[in-house]
Amino acid sequence: MLFGEYLVLNGSDCVAFPLKFGQTLSVAKSEDIVWESYSKHGMWFSASMSSDFTILKTNNEEVAEILQRLFRVIHTEQPQLDFHQHFKAEANFELNWGLGSSSTLISLLSQWSGVDVRKLLDVSFGGSGYDVACATATAPILYANGTIKKEFHLPKSITDNMLFIYLGNKQNSREEIKRYKKETITQEQVDQLNTAIEMALQTDVIDVFEQQLDCSEELISSIIKTEKLKQRLFPDYSYSVKSLGAWGGDFFLATYRDLETAKRYFQGKGYTTLFTYQELIK
Repeated sequence: MLFGEYLVLNGSDCVAFPLKFGQTLSVAKSEDIVWESYSKHGMWFSASMSSDFTILKTNNEEVAEILQRLFRVIHTEQPQLDFHQHFKAEANFELNWGLGSSSTLISLLSQWSGVDVRKLLDVSFGGSGYDVACATATAPILYANGTIKKEFHLPKSITDNMLFIYLGNKQNSREEIKRYKKETITQEQVDQLNTAIEMALQTDVIDVFEQQLDCSEELISSIIKTEKLKQRLFPDYSYSVKSLGAWGGDFFLATYRDLETAKRYFQGKGYTTLFTYQELIK
């Protein structure tokens, strides 16, 4: 999510990007209910269940219980489905990057079962749903209140100056959302963010776009009472630095004018996983 973190839960717009990385799900007939999830490094999760979705064996009880809830909702909605299958989920990215292993799982199960994706989201990971919307989007989206308002493309004068950098921490979005919901949010704050988004999507000038990034960063920082990332780690960087998602982990955005100069700056500070817009975004 580029714009709208947290405030999207209060009805603001958000701007979000579908990624070139993703996850696939294959389903094959089996005597038992078997689930296996793989990353680039091999199998990281497995579970087997009985016909009534009792967990028989697993290497991660917490994940298995989420899967169990999902299966039970699917069975209630689509009782004719045969769950005696071998489910195999494969992600082509590092899971600790926080690029959507949960949201793509929800989307895949919705596609397999025909059950509404929001219903599955609500019983599992929660949140605004922007990420499951991104799972099937073919271009950047403007999203609000459970709906994609439109797909769009940013001009090259903007995207050619955007670098996405892994901060090195996997953030727990569910816990951060719980903390955020204790805050009192005003309509003025929602309107302020929507204005920044509107201005960002109307411009093709990188300097104006950066002004809106900085405006959003200032607003969210004041709401969640967290120091801005640039102020904390990169005070001498010449251009915009913006937290993404739940703040404090996963990826952040840095704008630049010269790619190699920007890469040297962040690599010199130990941040070596970097993607240009063209490398990461659909």
